[in-house]
Amino acid sequence: MDAKSYKNRIKLTQLYKINNFVENICQEHNISNYYGAISVSIEKTIDMIISFYGSNFEEKDIMFYFEQCIGGVSFSIKCNDKIFSNIIFDKNKDLETELDIAVFLISKLSDQVIISENGRKIELLFFVNGIEPELLLQRQEKIKEFNSKRMPQNIN
Repeated sequence: MDAKSYKNRIKLTQLYKINNFVENICQEHNISNYYGAISVSIEKTIDMIISFYGSNFEEKDIMFYFEQCIGGVSFSIKCNDKIFSNIIFDKNKDLETELDIAVFLISKLSDQVIISENGRKIELLFFVNGIEPELLLQRQEKIKEFNSKRMPQNIN
């Protein structure tokens, strides 16, 4: 692949293409330890899109972008509709709905979230060069903590 940027139109029914691409990018750019944060952020973004479209999501497609930036990587998703125009990415938001949970995870796992094109495009930035080991560990712990609260515990 060896690309510094990438753009592709993908049907929402073919999300495996995005998963494969993200995995390849992480391996190629030697950022496999960020794969979890990147893939969960993208997955939750796509969940928001599918939720917005409801049962009509199978007819929809998105533009998926990747760009290697100074100090990090950027993944963007562009839709034909203003899906992200009213969403506020607040790291301290209450977790009352699935949308709140998606916003929380995207906010915690991405270094920066940029909404553009009147809410049609979301860009997730990950500063992978020079991240402090403590911050990486903290993000990994947040994912574990979140999952432990959401998963039912085995009762012995």
